[in-house]
Amino acid sequence: MGTSGGGTSGARAGAPLRAAVVGVGHLGRHHARLLKEVPGVELVAVVDSRLEHARSIADPLGVAALASADELPADVAAVSVAVPTSAHHAVVCPLLERGVHVLVEKPMAATLAEARAMAALARDRGLVLQVGHVERFNPALSVPREMGVKPRFIEANRLAPFTYRALDTSVVMDLMIHDIDIVLELAASPLLRLEAVGSHVLGRHVDIANARLTFENGCVANITASRVSFEPLRRTKVFADDAFLSLDFAARRAFVVRMAPGFDKGSLSPEAATRFPPKGSFREFVQQGLMDLREIDMDETNPLLTELTAFVAAVRGARGEEGPVAPGAPSGVSAEAGLRAMEVALRVTEAIEGHRWS
Repeated sequence: MGTSGGGTSGARAGAPLRAAVVGVGHLGRHHARLLKEVPGVELVAVVDSRLEHARSIADPLGVAALASADELPADVAAVSVAVPTSAHHAVVCPLLERGVHVLVEKPMAATLAEARAMAALARDRGLVLQVGHVERFNPALSVPREMGVKPRFIEANRLAPFTYRALDTSVVMDLMIHDIDIVLELAASPLLRLEAVGSHVLGRHVDIANARLTFENGCVANITASRVSFEPLRRTKVFADDAFLSLDFAARRAFVVRMAPGFDKGSLSPEAATRFPPKGSFREFVQQGLMDLREIDMDETNPLLTELTAFVAAVRGARGEEGPVAPGAPSGVSAEAGLRAMEVALRVTEAIEGHRWS
């Protein structure tokens, strides 16, 4: 496989993009199933160090099962990597060296040095390297994007019941990093300062954490993540000068309150209160016509399928090909964005470790 031109050697216009998945555990098996559904993609193989397990995933899909990424055919152009984080660097870098475009699950790598090396290698080779922050593709997030909201304050809560699956890492890297990535996109400003606190509940790593991020534009974000909760919750609230949004990432629903057209905030006064019921609720206040309230239910789009489709579109673009992607479709999370989220997550971890308890 050639490495010049971002792995375009031998590519034929309109030919299926030959792809594979490395690591088909809890999440990777879904990558394989859905990647096979992406138009214009030919899933060639799945790879897992547990060869019998790889066969159990590969056989129903009608593809090859391999024990190592080194065994992938030379004409594989794109690979989705869903191995444990500790192995990201060791798996991704040889693929990039071969000229293969890569989507790697979050967090990008086990260390910043590894993540930066991966990003630099992809940049030097002219290859696509995207990071699997799948919540970026949740349809609930499309609402603030389309509204062009400029947040003043963001409150994000991501709570999950306990499982044994992620005990090898902290809740910051396991769950909070999703909301760190979302907050960085919504705030759209450099981070000014950060405070964080967390607690070990069941394991060696932090199981519940809270971080407060202040940005140069004045936006403040309060982020809480827990993997020891009784009930799951994935909700973000966005407060702006002229709008309030509550985004439910689990239900894919948005609740939006905005100033009604023509409403002048300066027109309110204590004297104006006589026009409203003295004990009226905020909802009754809204019904007076001063605010516009909407509840938006999203479609049943699969965020992981959307993410994989965006990755394929980026690969086709890098190869100078046209892909069957709808206009306006969301773009993937770049290596730079994934690296930025990881940098902030590690700062949160350091702040938690440095917090002093009396």
